[in-house]
Amino acid sequence: MIRIMRKYSIQCLVFFSLVSFNIKSGHAQVTEKEYTNIEEALKEPDKVLRLNLENQKNHDYFKVLPKFKNLEYLNLRNTDLDVVPEEILILKHLRTLDMGHNNFSLLPKNFSSLKNLQELYLDEDKNFNLFEGFEILSQLKHLKVLHLENDGIKELPGNIGKLSHLEKLYLSENDLKTIPIEIKGLKNLNYLDVYHNPIIAPLNIIKTYQGGFKIRF
Repeated sequence: MIRIMRKYSIQCLVFFSLVSFNIKSGHAQVTEKEYTNIEEALKEPDKVLRLNLENQKNHDYFKVLPKFKNLEYLNLRNTDLDVVPEEILILKHLRTLDMGHNNFSLLPKNFSSLKNLQELYLDEDKNFNLFEGFEILSQLKHLKVLHLENDGIKELPGNIGKLSHLEKLYLSENDLKTIPIEIKGLKNLNYLDVYHNPIIAPLNIIKTYQGGFKIRF
């Protein structure tokens, strides 16, 4: 009996070490492995959900990105991107894409094919064309979070109002002096970060939002 209990205890310990519980939902959630080595990830590409290639300057991996058809998170931060690789657009399950700290100025015209994209990092992308970018991003109906921190932004183009599905917008560490009135078009916005900008509080804009809206100066 003691042996049976001890064996059961060990099995429970192993189980609890592999899963974490979501208290609110009551369901166990298996922790997703994040791959940082492309060769290792290619051993079982269908199982890869998170791929982190940050700081990797060798772009030979572009051609194999379509193999990760179930990918949900991709980090290409600081990888010397002059253009956004077209291979990314095949990743239909992608939810989070980090392309911060790179050199490209434009997004591909068919970037909207990433229909499930929810969070996009374009921070520290000093050459990024905001007007052209907003036109394309406005077609992403599930995009909820956009990062544009430290991009050297002095003025936001008026077409920012087209990003009507955004819930969180991060603009800290820029050179903004005003916020365009068109930002009222972001009807779902509940968090705006303009920390470390030489900006005057846009009270007339804040008042147009209902309770729950937060702004960080």
